[in-house]
Amino acid sequence: MKLLVCGAGRITDELLKRIGANWEISLIEKEEAKLAPFSNRFPNIVRVMAEDASSPVVLDKAGLADQDGVLALTNDDQINLAVARFARQADVKTVLAVVRDPEKLPDFQKMDVWTVSMATDAARKAYQILKDPRIRIVDLGDGEGELMAMTVEKQDVSRLTEVLSRQDPQWRAVGLLRENRLLFADVVDAIEAGDRLLILGKDDLYSGFASRLSENRRHFPRTYGQQMILGLPEDASLDVTELLNETFYLAQGTQVEKIKMVYETAQTGVREALARWAESLVIETIEGRGDLRQQVSGVAEESDAGIVVLPYRKVSRLRALFGGPFTALARALPCPLLAAKLSEPYEKLIVPFNDSLAAQRALEIAVDLARQLDAAVAAVVVVEPSYLRGESTTTGQWEQEVLHRVRELARINKVTIEEIVRRGNPVREIVAAAAGGQLLVVGMDERPPGWFSVDVTSAILNKASCSVLLVA
Repeated sequence: MKLLVCGAGRITDELLKRIGANWEISLIEKEEAKLAPFSNRFPNIVRVMAEDASSPVVLDKAGLADQDGVLALTNDDQINLAVARFARQADVKTVLAVVRDPEKLPDFQKMDVWTVSMATDAARKAYQILKDPRIRIVDLGDGEGELMAMTVEKQDVSRLTEVLSRQDPQWRAVGLLRENRLLFADVVDAIEAGDRLLILGKDDLYSGFASRLSENRRHFPRTYGQQMILGLPEDASLDVTELLNETFYLAQGTQVEKIKMVYETAQTGVREALARWAESLVIETIEGRGDLRQQVSGVAEESDAGIVVLPYRKVSRLRALFGGPFTALARALPCPLLAAKLSEPYEKLIVPFNDSLAAQRALEIAVDLARQLDAAVAAVVVVEPSYLRGESTTTGQWEQEVLHRVRELARINKVTIEEIVRRGNPVREIVAAAAGGQLLVVGMDERPPGWFSVDVTSAILNKASCSVLLVA
């Protein structure tokens, strides 16, 4: 296979590092000094010419008519245009040119040659990353089409499923990557959190697809389900009216369709409170038998549950350190769990953030919830000494990387996120920061900590003065 390359710059260097040994390369470059390193490094270069590639005489001398491919990779669009024109006239099978000035792109496209538009492609990629860095787009067919890869988040599964169920003339879901395996659309029964969804569509695919997603966007907790499950224990010390006020405040603010209340014993004030809210909310009462947490978990599994609400009872410090019942329940539920401590209205939401996937999910839910409740959001970054974190990066590097991610998520969601940086013990510092808010939103790893490992989430939950939303 014979390939004529015009231009000995960085692009050519990177290309020749990747190209196979079965290619015979002829290289033309006007500046002789640029040619020497190529001849020494790449043995499959059979000819070098220090001449002007735009000259038909030079191209003929390089064997233009015998080439299987011609690449115009110089820094001059006029030279690249001439090379492409002569290659087309010689009926070369594959012709590609780099275009630096976007206004000259139509001149190349008229000749039906492959192009790499440096400014246009870079600007498009930069814009897309600014809009949403979780999405990657590959241009196809000189701007005629695009392939988009999008990471599916847990809270977006139902919304994406709904969008993909509708036919659209502008794009199609062609498959997905699941655990590094490519699955085509016809063998996929359902999308899952963590999938990389592959969408094939026409030019400017991101704008069209994002617009459709926005039209069908559901907000928390309806991203998980349409119903709220409330567990009401038999507890003489519990202020039932205040618990119901917090529950109904959240339900109304997030437009929950229905509340299912599981109770152990009908308590004083419950019927009066329910009657007061019954006009604006659909409320179903279920008498529980046995362990309330198990009952609530069972109802959540059988219902279209978006959130479970339970009043929190403080446990011993030792029990909290090694995992309390609330964190175990949160990991088992199909939706987030609100440990209610009667701290509504939620004027400020606090999110512990360390750039883990769990923390990112919690921050996005907090942003969504804050929009609905007209509340502020703050991300708390706790910097531990590097010897405790056990990582190679310095504390300064880690702090800047995490804060950069907070700003990135704020930009994607078009919101202001307050940054709170504290240093020391994570439990102590997060609890202290939470004192300035009314709701703490904590992302949890799906796997519980191992034996003799401290459950940081449980310790924070036990000490926090405000309500805590656990997102597993």
